[in-house]
Amino acid sequence: MTSTSNTLFLHLLSTSIWNKPADSKLFKGLAVETWDEIVDMARRQTVSALIADKALSLPKESLPPMKLRLQFMAMIQQTDALNRKMIQVLKDLSQEYQEASFPFCLLKGLGVGVNYPSPLLRNAGDIDLWLYRKGDFERATEYFKAKGFDIKYGSRTHNQFIKDGICIENHNSIIYFDNNKYDNLFKKWEQDLVENNEFATVKIDGLTVQQLPIEMNALYIFHHMFLHFVHEGVGFRQFSDWLLFLSKYRDEIETVSFTALPNSYARLYPMQVFARAAVKNLGASESIFPFEMIPDNEHADWVITDILQGGNFGFHRPGKQKPKERLRWMWFYYKKLLKRSRKFRPIAPEHIKLLPIYVVVNYIKRQI
Repeated sequence: MTSTSNTLFLHLLSTSIWNKPADSKLFKGLAVETWDEIVDMARRQTVSALIADKALSLPKESLPPMKLRLQFMAMIQQTDALNRKMIQVLKDLSQEYQEASFPFCLLKGLGVGVNYPSPLLRNAGDIDLWLYRKGDFERATEYFKAKGFDIKYGSRTHNQFIKDGICIENHNSIIYFDNNKYDNLFKKWEQDLVENNEFATVKIDGLTVQQLPIEMNALYIFHHMFLHFVHEGVGFRQFSDWLLFLSKYRDEIETVSFTALPNSYARLYPMQVFARAAVKNLGASESIFPFEMIPDNEHADWVITDILQGGNFGFHRPGKQKPKERLRWMWFYYKKLLKRSRKFRPIAPEHIKLLPIYVVVNYIKRQI
């Protein structure tokens, strides 16, 4: 990718998520090769439909070539159709879980997609459901096994299965921290949430489902993104999710109380870094952030550069690709983690300095 392609990609993405017109002058007479690079970046970042829709909104003299316009229309149709399918699967699951007595809380995904100017243009992922009542995660696992579903185990917080072509992830907890101190603190917060029944709700195409309370969700969405960023990399879809959630609920988030939350988890500075990167590169307004902003610095540039280079979950980073054989893949991942830990430690030292050790210890615990 050239710097020009990156700049134009970021322009289209920022105008898409903030629902603003793109500057058509930037695209007038643009070379086909540059358009191809923009399309490639959109795929790598899993924001294809957002970029496609904004590109097709340009005036005639600034539109991409017809071949690309047809590709863009196909991207939009496919993303729209997949989102509609996911919504229907969520409706079906909601009814089934209710009948089986598995109350759940919807995490990210469709729940944050509603905050986009055009929700059906957000690239769909999985359906993540937190089964928060004691014993329900295990009961649900046996329930779906008995119905013939192939249950696979992901991270230490979830398992997954495929229903009607959609990946469903059942969670036994919301998320984990690599540092036990913060992991235990968050688990206590989870318990208080359930005991006090403080869930919020979100409406998706007429379906009302539970989601995390606003301030907890704002922290969770960021932490989920940052966890992936540190371990392997993250794309602009996750970044956009966080920004649009904050923008949607900014008036309901009290600055002093919210600032104390990421500060108590040693996440405030990483948030400030990503916020500065968003203002500088994605057209975000400083007013959407419920904490004090920091001046521009090199850490904000590190973030944007790494996202552009790595793409969604770091899958598109140049260099040697991960081996298929499990032990070789684990060693490959661990070496990459060591490298990223050294590089990004200044952004979150309390979480990153012992990260390689925590990863090994937690892996051993799962094998015992």
